[in-house]
Amino acid sequence: MSATRRRAPTSQDVARLAGVSQSTVSYVLTGSRPISEATRQRVEEAIAKLGYHPNSGARTLRSRRSGVIGLMVPEPYADDGVLMQFIGAIARESQRFGYDILLVTAQEGARGIHRVVRTGVCEALILMELGRRDERVAPVLDSGLPFVTIGKPDEFPGGSVVDLDFELLGRMVVDRVLAESCGRLLLFGAPGTKRHRNDVARFLGGVEDQAAGTGLRIELDAGPVADMPERAWDGAGPGERTAMFGITGVAPALFALAATGALADPDRLMIALTGDDLTSVSPLLTAVPRIDPRRVEISELAVRELVRLLREDGAGARTTLVEPRWVEG
Repeated sequence: MSATRRRAPTSQDVARLAGVSQSTVSYVLTGSRPISEATRQRVEEAIAKLGYHPNSGARTLRSRRSGVIGLMVPEPYADDGVLMQFIGAIARESQRFGYDILLVTAQEGARGIHRVVRTGVCEALILMELGRRDERVAPVLDSGLPFVTIGKPDEFPGGSVVDLDFELLGRMVVDRVLAESCGRLLLFGAPGTKRHRNDVARFLGGVEDQAAGTGLRIELDAGPVADMPERAWDGAGPGERTAMFGITGVAPALFALAATGALADPDRLMIALTGDDLTSVSPLLTAVPRIDPRRVEISELAVRELVRLLREDGAGARTTLVEPRWVEG
């Protein structure tokens, strides 16, 4: 009988044995951050004891610049132009700094990260739409490559984050709903089934915290968009004003509502999160209060942050959360 093949140790194993974070192991291996001598020694002893062999691609890239940034994007949704707004802005800003973009789809997951690192083509990475606990973070840390994420997981051991402040967004929506004397807030786009997404989870956290003790009724709509108007108004109490907000699937829902004439009803308030021209859906939407998700600014900031990590000696990782902005009709 053949012996069971032993699993190769990873940087996570090294971090656990040394009693440090995985990002600290990466910094010791790449020399990209100042580390105390005592910590460095613990990490090196753990590496020797486990027989860990780090990926060599990142070290090679420190002396051989490729001028290529790997961009891991989510799978595009049907009729969704949001992704292209991010990709276009990232590509333009990268070119301004002399970098090209290599696209990798999130469908490949951790395997895609390993594949890109093995080729040695990319000298840095941008990861989009991270989950609350994302399998891609560990192999990125293991690679030693500088990276920036658009999205903030629950536990983030290293790397820089640039994203919209979704907790603040949730609080802003609740404040506006209360100011408009609404007793009910309907959140559409199936947020209840998308709590695994870091943006949705953070947004709902902000909503729930701000609404606590106010008496505001919060409902999560999970049905199909086509018959959403009926569900939206059937749940309202006598004389109760309803507010609606969508963090995903905004345009189809607004189109369905516009077709019913509901948007002209003063007892109903619509708030949209969208970077699109709402008048293309319906002229009625010119008066709908909406929030600018600032996608172009976030994309450009992500590139600038990555360039900072690449070009500044001793540059440390940091988190930048961009404030949403109201756009009145």
